[in-house]
Amino acid sequence: MKKTLFSLLISTLCFSQVFETVPLVQNGTNDKRINIAVMGDGFTAAQQTNFVSSAQSTVNYLFTKSPYTEYKNYFNAYAIKVISPETGVKHPGTATDVTEPVIPVSNPNNYLGSSFDFGVHRCIYSNSTNKVAQVLAANLPDYDITYVLGNSTEYGGCGGTYAFASLNSSSNEIVVHELGHSFGQLADEYWFAGSGESPNKTQNSNPATIKWKNWVGTNSIGVYPYSESPSWFRPHQSCEMRYLNQQFCSVCKEAIIEKIHSLVSPVDSYTPANSSMVNANANVTFTVNEILPIPNTLVNTWTLNGTPLAATGNTVTITPSQLNNGNNTLLFSVNDNTTLLKVTNHSTLHFTNVTWTLNKTTLKTSEIQAVERRFAIYPNPAASEFYIKGKQDFSKNINVNLYDASGKLIPVKSQLKDSSTLYVDINNLPTGTYTLSVIQDKELIISQKIIKE
Repeated sequence: MKKTLFSLLISTLCFSQVFETVPLVQNGTNDKRINIAVMGDGFTAAQQTNFVSSAQSTVNYLFTKSPYTEYKNYFNAYAIKVISPETGVKHPGTATDVTEPVIPVSNPNNYLGSSFDFGVHRCIYSNSTNKVAQVLAANLPDYDITYVLGNSTEYGGCGGTYAFASLNSSSNEIVVHELGHSFGQLADEYWFAGSGESPNKTQNSNPATIKWKNWVGTNSIGVYPYSESPSWFRPHQSCEMRYLNQQFCSVCKEAIIEKIHSLVSPVDSYTPANSSMVNANANVTFTVNEILPIPNTLVNTWTLNGTPLAATGNTVTITPSQLNNGNNTLLFSVNDNTTLLKVTNHSTLHFTNVTWTLNKTTLKTSEIQAVERRFAIYPNPAASEFYIKGKQDFSKNINVNLYDASGKLIPVKSQLKDSSTLYVDINNLPTGTYTLSVIQDKELIISQKIIKE
């Protein structure tokens, strides 16, 4: 699921200080959730209660904003109580967009080096972001999102590798906006020349081919030129990425949800687990514990030995009469069917499978082999070829089969492009809808619909 902090953080760990970490939101284990790390800068030991309170406030506010509201169950959040020797955010008084000093020039000895005047007065950032990395490595190495709260009530914030915000009365909104940059990889929808092509910024003005074409005409999504640079276009006129105290537009919501899907699986756990022993001659119940969006928009399917089952919930019971002698494969697949997404054939772009292999013999017990896998199939529809990307590597013993609407096997060429990517050639196939089956080590691991254009 997660990124790992590699050599940079490992090499700096010996210089890092361990601080107290306080849970703010706890929905599951860190390896199954997106982990938010909130750090304070310019807070002394005596001011840590104020920092934790401010951190909790910003986190609570974040989850009032869609799509974080719908996906709150996918997150944990922690406050890291970074102790600074002195109070406040640095202010060198070097900004050129205002008449300095707007506030008194100051240089407090804060731990993370947060400072105003990065280009413009209101931009808070740090020349010591390696310190941020060190603190994360020592205190929450499996973080996914981080932001720093600077101990100043002056208006300020900035996004980048990390997001920074002050304790101004607008800080909650600043955090939401800046995380749009650092987490969602979104551009400002007011003009900023420093950003280029982004999910919500482009130089393509054609509504039929623009990256948000599926949204054009819905929820005020269109193709709007930046007045400051009319060759660039944004999708909305009053999005959170343009003005504070707004909502994210549909295009930005979609980008944030796709980032969530790329980081975490909707499968929390499942039973029976791998190597479980069950009675092979009695009913066996299989259950997948899911991380549910609010409201639940997950779609489940179950397949036994390649045949779809009627069950659509998170549990199914298999009777001995449904099993063949020898190995049987039960495949559970889940994807998110939220209306907040209009990604073409999203069901094949982010989906998670759990596969159980159950051997039916005359013995009373049988060992179940179970594994969870995540996949993406793209493009879909496809004109001449498509790819199957696995979050884990494929084995070399893998077969790709396509079946037409009548169930006839259609020969196709496939090959491993790298250890986790399968290439499938469908150039000579007639247009239509096909069923894709991928079998690895004699086990069905994918069953999905593919559209040939």
